Amino acid sequence: MVGKRSVFEEAMKRASSYAWDKQWSKAITEYKRALAEFPDDLTALVGLGMAYLESRQLEEALDAYQKASQLTPDDPLAWERVADVQERLGRLNEAAETYVAMANIYVEQKAMNKAIETWLRATRLAPDHLGAHLSLAEAYAQQGKARAAAGEHLALARIFQKRGQTEKAIQQCRLALELDPRNARAHATLEALRAGRKVERRRPTPGPTAVEVEEPEEGEEEIEEERGSPVDTAKQKALMELAEKLFEEHPVEETMADVTAFVEGHRARESAPKLTQGQIDTILAQAIDSQTRGEIDKAIANYSRLVEAGVDQPAIHFSLGVLLQEKMQLDKAIRELSLTTKHPEYGLASHFALGECYRVQGKIEDALEHFIEVLKIVDLQTVQQDQTDDLIQLYDSLAESYRARGDQSKAITFLDSLVDFFSSKGWQDKVVEARRCLDSTAGEGGLRSLAEILEVPGSDEVLASMAMSQEYIKRNMLLTAIEEIYRAIAMAPTYLPLHLRLAEVFTRQERFEEAIAKYMAVAEVYHMRGDDRQAIGVYRRVLKMSPMNVDVRAKMIELLVNRGDIDQALEQYMALADDYYQLAQIDQALEKYNEALQLSSRASNERMWKVRILHKIGDISMQRVDWRQATAAYEKIKALSPDDEQVRMRLFDLYQKQGQISKALAELRELVRYYESKGQPQKALGILKDAVQLRPKEMSLRALLARVYAQQGMKREAIAELDALGEMQLEAGLRDEAVQTVKQIIALRPANVEAYRQLLDHIRQ
Repeated sequence: MVGKRSVFEEAMKRASSYAWDKQWSKAITEYKRALAEFPDDLTALVGLGMAYLESRQLEEALDAYQKASQLTPDDPLAWERVADVQERLGRLNEAAETYVAMANIYVEQKAMNKAIETWLRATRLAPDHLGAHLSLAEAYAQQGKARAAAGEHLALARIFQKRGQTEKAIQQCRLALELDPRNARAHATLEALRAGRKVERRRPTPGPTAVEVEEPEEGEEEIEEERGSPVDTAKQKALMELAEKLFEEHPVEETMADVTAFVEGHRARESAPKLTQGQIDTILAQAIDSQTRGEIDKAIANYSRLVEAGVDQPAIHFSLGVLLQEKMQLDKAIRELSLTTKHPEYGLASHFALGECYRVQGKIEDALEHFIEVLKIVDLQTVQQDQTDDLIQLYDSLAESYRARGDQSKAITFLDSLVDFFSSKGWQDKVVEARRCLDSTAGEGGLRSLAEILEVPGSDEVLASMAMSQEYIKRNMLLTAIEEIYRAIAMAPTYLPLHLRLAEVFTRQERFEEAIAKYMAVAEVYHMRGDDRQAIGVYRRVLKMSPMNVDVRAKMIELLVNRGDIDQALEQYMALADDYYQLAQIDQALEKYNEALQLSSRASNERMWKVRILHKIGDISMQRVDWRQATAAYEKIKALSPDDEQVRMRLFDLYQKQGQISKALAELRELVRYYESKGQPQKALGILKDAVQLRPKEMSLRALLARVYAQQGMKREAIAELDALGEMQLEAGLRDEAVQTVKQIIALRPANVEAYRQLLDHIRQ
């Protein structure tokens, strides 16, 4: 039965209006009403799917999109909508199959690059999808992209091994090597298969049964190569974004006559009028069409009309900026591109284009600022989250160093190198490889920036050589690694990470003297270049091999102090003093501790460091039987850290050793009061009992212990101590003191109190 056209159109208008206002439930109702009249209407089905998707009714959205795709089986966009919802539902294998079907449509349409991109989507969702990897391998081989084709064959090798088909896996490795004979991953995978070891897709946990196959997402690298520079990639991104906005959100309904009338009216006015959404859509469509056709002037005119009328979209500003750059209207281009540097999608490309604009204008310092920002944005994507602050600081220092040098010719060379790098095919893969190489040589020197390797002439070859040498080291082919490193050093003799790599190989060969000599030479060069951070890192490597090397540690302390890294310098001072102590050079050890003590006033926690250092000085002084110096150290600690009971006990002991009994007893009384104030009487008792045991004839100690016993209600123990004290006083002829002691006993009311009263009378007589 044929539906009513008027009912359908009315429902569609209401549905579009509700969708525009994001009233999705009402839009769904109207789309259903329209479909009740014409169930196979494609626009209504797509609209219904979108409304369900926006209201998060994914199952219903999938049903609508699937019906739409059945109506247009040759439209890849319809299949993409289905795959998107399947992915959101977590049905990854189904989504992968949908992407494969979508890729086959692109093949029939002879859009091979689109097909490749779609197969890649399938492999990301289902990494073991055999058909997708086979198709990718064939497509890359047909395009002459040997490296990417080899990567897909290695992925197939992994899949076949996982299925227990080892011979097929080995055959895939051989196909990879036929395409790319120097492919280190292929060699490693083939060896692993022959040895019966498992091949991992990603970097595995270290262990004897797995082999690392360090490959990017299979085949992804060649898609990146097609994208060109950051500006080329972002240009396409902007066009797609604008087209999607035009197609999905704002259907164009106005005629060309309407637009012409608007344009003429716009020219006649000093200020731009407000545009209706229909006018915006039409002008935007003209701009996109002109840009796609290469009609740059028309595209610029249309984008400019939108901007002048207050349409503020990053994609429009960016597109206008790069088109103005192409027409060498650089000042206008700079104005537009500056508006998108903070946008996550266009920031990288905007900085790159701005750098190019300023470079052409001869404003080298401005160009350098933007290109360094490009490097920073790219490099930040290669490091861990906890490394970002350090990397940002490195790039800030790099920009400052170029400004300080004032060497324009060197800056221009660096700029040209950056432009060449980011304009080359596959620069994204080179960035990943560069980060891998930088991290492998970083060691204790901390993070390195990508700029470091791009400053080297012939950085591509150096990178390749470093990657090969790293692979040889992993496979324990050390002599071959040394040959590769020397070849790279011949190309870039001043690139210090190469020399560090050579020292690393010497260490693995147990040629420690040569390794240390190389490390020391590299550290000295870093210091001469003003890069003390890297020099310190190299010294740390030397100390791992030769931990008692006091000269190296002293140099390291000097650099740390110069950099203001006081806490780290103090740690090294402590280690250096300990080195001297282990070497039985006690005076030198004390000298270093005292130097550290002076430096501690600049530390982040002065009190903590002083206490720690003074403890060391006190310990050594005690061992040397230098009571006075030990006492001075512990008295300083007591002033800084009154809660340190160990120090108080040491002082009590030291005062006794020096015959300063009153000071010793005062220290002990103070400690007892301290514990009592903290509500820890048992600690006070324990210390006093130990002290009495060590000095049983010390009457003041017994009197103090008796008082604490009495305060704690331990009457029997208090009486026992007072009894002993009274006897000692009588033996010493201290009758008045003995009288007071007996009175204290009587006050405690012992069971034999009459005997003590008689004793008191006897003493008095």
